[in-house]
Amino acid sequence: MSQLCGYMRRTYEEGDHSHWLLGDSGYPLQPWLMTPISNPPPDSPEERYNSHHCRARNCVERCIGVWKAWFRCLRKDRTLHYSPERAGFMINACAVLHNMALHYRVPHPAIAADELVVDEENEAHLPMEGVPTRRRIVAQHFT
Repeated sequence: MSQLCGYMRRTYEEGDHSHWLLGDSGYPLQPWLMTPISNPPPDSPEERYNSHHCRARNCVERCIGVWKAWFRCLRKDRTLHYSPERAGFMINACAVLHNMALHYRVPHPAIAADELVVDEENEAHLPMEGVPTRRRIVAQHFT
């Protein structure tokens, strides 16, 4: 529902097929939005794709969890309190402050375990327009 979806769609339709977003299985597979493959065979290129996909997403999820531990304004109880523009400024400010804390080696607060959960089990049955793109990615990079 964000402007990013429209941007990614337009970019893809204009012929740029060089970058993708990663989403969990709750998102619809699109040529520009890659999701995991359901129940891939063991030791297959599809399983390797899923493994890499999951590791990349987990890295982002951990980062979000760390930021939520530092900055209460990012926690889920604050979701609808800010306009998208203000939320964008707040996220950028949090990134800068986080990087400063890393640079100056400021210890971070404990991260709540429930903030880091990545749910790959609740797969929705959504349109699969990105199947050809995902197959090409698997064939080019994971075989």
